[in-house]
Amino acid sequence: MIVSSLQREDNFQEYLRFRLDPDYVDVLFDDVSGGVSAIHREHKFDKQMGAFGVRIGEYERMAVNVLRKNGHYVVLASELAPNGVKTPDGILDGAIMDIKSIEGKSFWAVKDKLHNAIKQGVECVVLYFHKKELYSPLRIEDGWHRFLNDPSSQKHFNTIKQLICIVEEKEIEYQKIKNHLSVAFEG
Repeated sequence: MIVSSLQREDNFQEYLRFRLDPDYVDVLFDDVSGGVSAIHREHKFDKQMGAFGVRIGEYERMAVNVLRKNGHYVVLASELAPNGVKTPDGILDGAIMDIKSIEGKSFWAVKDKLHNAIKQGVECVVLYFHKKELYSPLRIEDGWHRFLNDPSSQKHFNTIKQLICIVEEKEIEYQKIKNHLSVAFEG
């Protein structure tokens, strides 16, 4: 996705603003797509080693890079909060978002990540699949339906407006139509 010239200029102005703000690091603008990203100094990257020999926090960095290269405006926010309070990761194109990595093959993993995201009050969930063999449209649909049918999710599922899957370097955006998901964009 390459952004419009108007959005590109807005993103570039945000890039310049973040570059001057000492609270933000890794401020980047993609010349090709017009995407921009910034990371708040107080954003917490999980240092735990994941299933593929990659630190869990690095999945967030990888997801941010793919999102920026696909023309998105993505900011990882401060995660300073009282103990026990889980904050969302930040903002994606104006929506509150959180990045969730999928490392296992269980159909429940997608449902569980969506359930955890609604507890954080997000509007957009980014599911990051480090290995492409862990992703399938069927798995996403099944996880979404398990999420909808979970009584603890039902009163909150409307908060999720967008679901983006990142499969290695490819972005797949799902659009919610009523209670169903459909592919809106494959990058």
